[in-house]
Parts: sequence; C-alpha cells; structure tokens
Amino acid sequence: MTNTLPFLDGEQLLEDLETLGQIGRAPEGGLLRIAFSPADQEGRRWVAQQMAALDLQVTTDAAGNTIGRYPGTVKLPAIALGSHTDTVPHGGLYDGALGVLAGLACLRALHSANQRLRHPIELINFTAEEATMAGGTLGSYALSGLLNPAIIDQPAWDGQLVRNHLQQAGIDPTCIQAARRDAQSYAAFLELHIEQGATLEAEGSPIGIVEGIVGIRRYLVTFHGYANHAGTTTMARRQDALVAAAPFITTVREVAIAHSIVGTIGKVTVLPGAPNVIPGKVEVHLEIRGLDETVLDRAEQQLRQHAQNIHVTFLPLSNKPPVQSDPRLLATIADSCEALGLSYLTMPSGAGHDAMNMAALCPVAMIFVPSQNGVSHSPDEYTTPEACVNGARVLLATLLRVDEVV
Repeated sequence: MTNTLPFLDGEQLLEDLETLGQIGRAPEGGLLRIAFSPADQEGRRWVAQQMAALDLQVTTDAAGNTIGRYPGTVKLPAIALGSHTDTVPHGGLYDGALGVLAGLACLRALHSANQRLRHPIELINFTAEEATMAGGTLGSYALSGLLNPAIIDQPAWDGQLVRNHLQQAGIDPTCIQAARRDAQSYAAFLELHIEQGATLEAEGSPIGIVEGIVGIRRYLVTFHGYANHAGTTTMARRQDALVAAAPFITTVREVAIAHSIVGTIGKVTVLPGAPNVIPGKVEVHLEIRGLDETVLDRAEQQLRQHAQNIHVTFLPLSNKPPVQSDPRLLATIADSCEALGLSYLTMPSGAGHDAMNMAALCPVAMIFVPSQNGVSHSPDEYTTPEACVNGARVLLATLLRVDEVV
C-alpha cells in the first residue's frame, strides 16, 4: 500500500457517537430517531454539518439520503462508505450510527492530512434503513434503483402511510425514484456495523469480515377451524385452528435446524381473539433466513409440502435474495486487519443492511465489531470504545487499499 495510514482521531469518533446519541433520546430509555421524524431530521442535519466542516460537497437526494463527497485526484467512480442514523423505537447508540460516523472519521483523517485518494469518496447517510417504513432500507433501495413504488402507499410502523411520513419530512413521494444512481457511479461500497449478535464476543474476535448477507423470505400460513363457545363445546367436537397450527410451529424449528438456517414465527394472529371463543382462524407469519439460495429453496419446499399435507394455505409474502460480498474486498479487509495486528472472523450477516442493495451497483463488503452480549435494537445496545475505534481503523486501512486495487 503506497498510501501511509493517516491518523484517525478515535476520541473524536467517540465524542461524535455521544453527541449524536443525545438527539432523539427518550426519557424512558433508548433513542427515538424514527425515520422521517423531527429527531431523525435533526440527526441528519447534524451529520450534514459535520460533513460540511470537512469541506465535503454535501447533497440530499430525492429519497432523503445525505451524501458527502470528498474529491479524488483521478476521474474515477467513487468509493462509497456509509450506513444510517435512523433507529428503531427505543433503539441504541451504535446500530447504523457507528458506520456513518466511522466513515466521517476516515474522511476527517484524510482531510487533516491533506490527503486525496485516486477515487472520490462518498459518505452516505441512508434514509429509513430500519424496518419502520413498510420494510427496511428504503433509502438504499431508491439509490440502487430497486425501490418498489408500492411501498409508498403501505402503512408504516405507526399505521400512517409511508407517503405521509415522506411528505412531513419535505420529501416528494412522486419523485423518490429520482434518487437512483447508475452502476458507473461507484467502484465499491464498504459498511462498518456492529454485529448485532454474540458470535464475535463469544469467539473473542475483535473484527468480523462479512462474507455475505443472508436472504430473507417471509410467508403467511393460514389455518382454518371453527369458532365456537369455549365453555359448551367438548374437546372431542372442537375444530381449533390454534391447535392445528401448533405442530407446524414446531416443524419450522426442526426444518431450520436440519438446514442450518434460522426460522422464526414472530407473529401469530388468533381470530376472533376472545378468551371464551375457540380459535376459528389463525394466521402465522413465518420467516426463514440463510446465505445459500439453494438451501433456502429446499427449506421452503419442505415447509410448503408440510402445509399442503395438512391442507392449509402457504402464501409467499417477500423474498430478499442473499448477497455475497466481493472476494477482492474481503481479501483487502483481511490484509488491513493483519497490518493492524487485529484478528478476525469470517462470518455471514443474519441481518439486512444497506450494503445488500448497494450490491446492485458495485462490489460490496462489510466489517463487523462486537456487540456486548449480542444485544441490539435496545437501549442496552453497547459496543466498547476500543471496538468502535478498531472498526474505524480497519475501515480506513481498507479504504486506502481499495483505492489502489479497484
């Protein structure tokens, strides 16, 4: 690597995390920087101000993504860094924010050293990454050209239409797809993120190199019974939809274990939903996640066959395919870790991220740092200062290497 590694100010990074962490803080704990809320907008403005202080060319696109551009010395596609600063309700300080602020720390290091790379660098604070707006990663969907416009008229986490939230934030819903960039815009995308799991902590590894982001498939499985009086209908005469659903629920666990994936039933709707009425209808919301598409196909087929055998409907709702990280970028991150004397673990990401959409435009890779006790999306979310700074240093070292090899 011909470029020397400029000084990365870890103390400033930690101070930035604390300052941003005061915006949207809820009295009962955690952060309420829900996408498009006043707190979210305030946080985004603060990040944009920090970008401008480094003389970045700061713009906001039609989807609300904030982009700070650091010019390069050669006319080349940009290397993009970034993540998001919106949160789930009562979320933590690190999810998303670390990736944005670590990218800012990298550009601050280059700016302080008066150092330019061959490629321009774009730091992107994506909008609405969390699944509060009828699904996650809305901003990166729009930027990568993958946005389904039907999302705009679906309900958000609070029951309002996504369209309403966009308008309240000053974003024109009819123009959001104008945020689309073409494949010539970017040479690579790198995202630093907390792991949101306990693997790195359990293995004692300071860095995770993400080999890919799992595919996510969701289904609605509906069981029909017959609603009747819970006190006067004998057990032998019952057609209880919830009893019919119970074996399927345990089958999901068995199938997931057998295929080395994860399977979750996170929502069960029991109708009519009264304590003195036998359930007449049960809707089960099922999700499976895995890195290998063929394995997901086999698991889906097994679950679908089970549903057919017991004569219940099995309706696919959504399918986000897995995304594989770029092998050259993975090798570059590994080289950076070794140069910094940091051990690493190669691992999949079980959560979705903006990187999975950016893969439609350019090679992508992610860097993980440990989450204490595997906790995320919680006021208790915590990543140590040392881990935050280590991640940012790996990101900077990787950025300089990628500038040479891409």
